[in-house]
Amino acid sequence: MKRIVVYGGQFNPIHSAHEMIASEVNAAIKPDAFYFMPSYMSPLKEHHDSIDITDRLAMIQLVIDNLGFGTLRLDEIERKGKSYTYDTLKALHATEPNTELFFVIGTDQYDQLDQWYRIDELKEFVTFIVVNRGRKIKTDDASIITIDIPEMAISSTIVRHRCKNNETIHMWVPLNVESYILRRGLYG
Repeated sequence: MKRIVVYGGQFNPIHSAHEMIASEVNAAIKPDAFYFMPSYMSPLKEHHDSIDITDRLAMIQLVIDNLGFGTLRLDEIERKGKSYTYDTLKALHATEPNTELFFVIGTDQYDQLDQWYRIDELKEFVTFIVVNRGRKIKTDDASIITIDIPEMAISSTIVRHRCKNNETIHMWVPLNVESYILRRGLYG
């Protein structure tokens, strides 16, 4: 059976912790395909500091180039509006029925899982990979597995804040993403 990992998120911007998470999950799961799937708008998030979608996609592609694996999927971008993971993964599952689907989330999203749209149905065909960044999740839920990675206290919010305040983002984001942000004058 084919294994597909889907890594969704705002990626605004994609940063060094995102890159490490992708690398560690890919090494642990060894999927046949690894999809980076940026969301158009997350239903459970506030939206500030939005930039042109083409810039977000370009930065994700730079990280895919760094990693040497991964495919950029525009499912949620093309659908626009609020993106529900259920709808996105149901559609993906319909086009790739004989697959084991994995969806990467952080501990922050894990804490909100019970608020997710149609979560019980989603768990019937998706295995959630909870990435433990500094906090370990213990669960006996068969639809959830955990992967420990080194804690990196980096968030897109902090990166945007540092850009706005003219502080360095060196090593907060991959080097090619840093030069892209600086060249395009993003988040300033």
